Order: sequence, then C-alpha cells, then structure tokens
Amino acid sequence: MSAIRDDLAKAIKNKHLVEIYSKGTNEQFSVGYILQQDEKFVLVEAINVDGELDGLVVFRKASLAKVVMGTDYLKSMTTIVSLAQQRGYFDVWNTERLAAKFLKKDTKKHSLLKTLLKQAFKHDQVIQLSGRIKKHGDSYTGFIHSEHKKYLEFNYVDTFELEKRPQIAVRYAEIDEASLHSFETFNITAVIESYMPGDFH
Repeated sequence: MSAIRDDLAKAIKNKHLVEIYSKGTNEQFSVGYILQQDEKFVLVEAINVDGELDGLVVFRKASLAKVVMGTDYLKSMTTIVSLAQQRGYFDVWNTERLAAKFLKKDTKKHSLLKTLLKQAFKHDQVIQLSGRIKKHGDSYTGFIHSEHKKYLEFNYVDTFELEKRPQIAVRYAEIDEASLHSFETFNITAVIESYMPGDFH
C-alpha cells in the first residue's frame, strides 16, 4: 500500500497520465490524472481512449493493484489528449471546472468518497458505483435516493427494462469505485429525464 501511495504522490506532483490497475484485472486498466489522495481513497480525472476527459473517479486504494507511469501507451495517450485539446473536444462536460471546485472542498470532515457521493446527492447528479456490491465487480449507474450513516439507498437504471425501478442498499464499505460527470452518467441522466423524470429528486 505504501508503494502505491508513493506512486500516487509522484503522479500528483508531476501531473502525468497514469495507468491504474484494480486487483484481479491484469489486462484492464483506467487512464487518468491523479488529483488528490487521502488515507483510503484517490481522486482521478479519467481519460477515455479518444483523449477526452471522462469524469471524476474516486478509487479505494485497497482495491488497487498498481499505478504505472511512463509506458508507451501513456505516451501515445498524451499525444491523443493533445489532439483533443487542439480540436476542442477534450473537456466537453466542463469536468476541469468541476474538479477545481471539488478540490476546494474541505475533505477533512469526509473522505474523498463521501465528498463525491454528497456532491452527487446534493446536486442530483447521476453516478456510477462499482465494487463488491451484490456480486464482485458489479457496476450500477443511477442516483442516490437517500443517505444514511453506513449505507445509501441507490436507484439504478436498467436500460433494458425502463419500467423497473430497482433500488438497492449499498454500504460505503462495498464501494471500490465511484464516478460522476462522465459520458456514461450523462447518457443515463438523459434516459432518466426522458423516461422517469418523476423518480429523480
């Protein structure tokens, strides 16, 4: 864990793109800029394969296998990011502005995870949660119905069955990854607004 913490600190200082590997996923990884870390979590500006900013993500550090810098893939992605910036599609959702606001928040009272969840709840933002929820590796996209001391009630969207209104209780300890302001969350926001506007706060 201390090695990962050191790698994260180096990535924050140097502002370099990194590959983030979760435990149990040797081939799959996320790419992004590390913005901040606390004792248990790390905040990342995610980058997709087209070089676009794709949301703010909080990872649980205990769920990470490694953080890698300086690979040929990351060199390629840096070039792709530069192209996206030059062509004006790098930050279509104004994620950098959201990140700047988020970094000004006092995260001493709450962890990065709780701060992100509270932000989503307060501003009616759709979020994506994954981790050890129900089954290992499951991912859910939807909105927080209510917050409690150790868990939240989460309404997620099943795009194959829009009539359903599934709700699950998610313990904070089960969440290994939470993201908002991404292409996925904005897509689901559009679906909610079109087909279930009465359900959203």
